[in-house]
Amino acid sequence: MIFPQGFPVPFSSAAVFLCLTQGKPCTIKMITFNPVFESSLVVVCALCLDKLFGEPARFHPLVGFGRYAGWVERIFYSSKHTGNGRMFLQGVLAWCVSVLVPLIILVGIVSVLPYVAQVLISVVVLYLSIGARSLAEHAHAVSEPLAQGNLQDARLQLGRIVSRDTQDLNSAQISSATVETLTENTHDAVIAPIVWFLLFGAAGVLLFRLANTLDAMWGYQTSRYEYFGKCSARVDDVLGWLSARLTVGLFILVGLSRGRIIGCEKIYHWARNWYSPNAGPVMAAGAFVLNTRLGGPAPYHGVLKTRPWLGIGNEPSAQHIQRAIGLMYQSTYVLVFILCVIGVLQWLY
Repeated sequence: MIFPQGFPVPFSSAAVFLCLTQGKPCTIKMITFNPVFESSLVVVCALCLDKLFGEPARFHPLVGFGRYAGWVERIFYSSKHTGNGRMFLQGVLAWCVSVLVPLIILVGIVSVLPYVAQVLISVVVLYLSIGARSLAEHAHAVSEPLAQGNLQDARLQLGRIVSRDTQDLNSAQISSATVETLTENTHDAVIAPIVWFLLFGAAGVLLFRLANTLDAMWGYQTSRYEYFGKCSARVDDVLGWLSARLTVGLFILVGLSRGRIIGCEKIYHWARNWYSPNAGPVMAAGAFVLNTRLGGPAPYHGVLKTRPWLGIGNEPSAQHIQRAIGLMYQSTYVLVFILCVIGVLQWLY
């Protein structure tokens, strides 16, 4: 009988007892799963849970974290007679309290648990950090009325997943906003959590997702958050730098299978003037693979924000939204396939 290293002793003892009671010789052989192979299994399990169940219907932990972060903000934010430097420091302290407290609790719990419980927690944490099915469902909710020419419903559904003003967007603008959200969140809600799990386990996943959530809450160039949210925005840029470049590479690999080869060198040329160092390259790569044009001026909070164009392809449509959903899943499958191949090769050799 063969058991992986770290397999719970009670289970292996029960197996020995079963062999003896049946009068059969029993040899216990321990094998060692390498970290890549073990991590690949956790990633596959988490993705399967997301595919089967999606986000929790009643209560998502990130929603609870958002409420906790809002409480922390109310404690640390003070605009009365506060200079820019002090406001920045308040933002740093708020970020530390918001992120480090849940992180320390998770590490403390995991450190005292047996091996199998640690694996199960890793699967659950990664599953709760991945939002592929939710992204696809929200995108479908936009593309279906859009394909039918129902702009009012499409704008309503789009307003649930973007922060820009949607009430006056035309069909191409609705499609562009949806594809931008899909491509950017393919990184934020799928690829990056997997990468941070591979690097630092469940604690790495939690660190990235909480930091990314705070960036979505505080990382705005507004009068309230320009200095208070600067720490959140910069930390998110640093944590997402590596995984964003990996996402670009995965998009290009998917593009190769679609015949999109010539012109990929223009991706970083398009993205270099984007206001986000991670979202720019990811969305530019998405625009290249989907053969469409994203970006451009967009209304935010009643003001038309000037943004560079990403890509030189066709005008985005409802069909591009469906293709973007496929790009999200295909790039994820490519990453999992690479991980499994590396893990199996290391296990065998």
